[in-house]
Amino acid sequence: MERDVFSEIAAHAGAGAPALVYQPQVSFPAGQVIGLEVLFRWRAQDAPKRHSPLMFLPQLTPAQTSELFFWVMEEAISEARVLSNWTGWNGYISVNIEADQIGDPALIEHINTTLQRYAWAPERLMVEVTERRAIPAFPSVARNVQSLRKSGVRVAMDDFGEGYASFEYLKILDPSDIKIPASFTADVTKDVRNAEIVRALVDISRRLSIHVVAEGVENRECAQALHAMGLQSMQGYLFGEPRELEEWAQLLKQPGASVLQPS
Repeated sequence: MERDVFSEIAAHAGAGAPALVYQPQVSFPAGQVIGLEVLFRWRAQDAPKRHSPLMFLPQLTPAQTSELFFWVMEEAISEARVLSNWTGWNGYISVNIEADQIGDPALIEHINTTLQRYAWAPERLMVEVTERRAIPAFPSVARNVQSLRKSGVRVAMDDFGEGYASFEYLKILDPSDIKIPASFTADVTKDVRNAEIVRALVDISRRLSIHVVAEGVENRECAQALHAMGLQSMQGYLFGEPRELEEWAQLLKQPGASVLQPS
């Protein structure tokens, strides 16, 4: 199946090979890396060009999309296991999953098997539900999410407030985390409406015991404004662009490592 997936990707993105890059999720203002979001890329033969999944995901069947998620998750956990053993880093790995995969009957067994194989604690895995498609109203969706949460795996709503996501998802899915997209966070220092939306999301999340991650943080001024609104977990180019795991390992092996330069 993996060969079928990669052959299909190559048909749309050109000859090449799969690659994983990682972007840190940090605690501000300390700048400590609390998590690493894994991002799948297709490395074309004319490297270093890497193609985003948005180029080929719409061409994949649901079965192929699920198989790609399973491959990415296992590769990421395998790499993160080595990273943790070498550096002592104890953060989590975050993997994106398409909304219509949440009800996959094979999802729970595959995740549990992978966690056991690499002795990776469930609490150190976050599954980010993307919003490119609506989440199907299937009973299996709620069952799978409940199983993940019960095992300790974190379930996040990615780019909450865009696309298909609604407040109903907070009730049905009971996510552990939501990620506020850059479309709301990037201009909080200039756009009053964006600032009020972020404040409202932070407030309701606190009341529902949902952890919040702010995406799209590109400068310290934005980070400080978000922190004043009650946000500590952030992600964005201020803290680093997506890189291969070996590059992050060099930083994380340093005691008290921070991705932020002194202001």
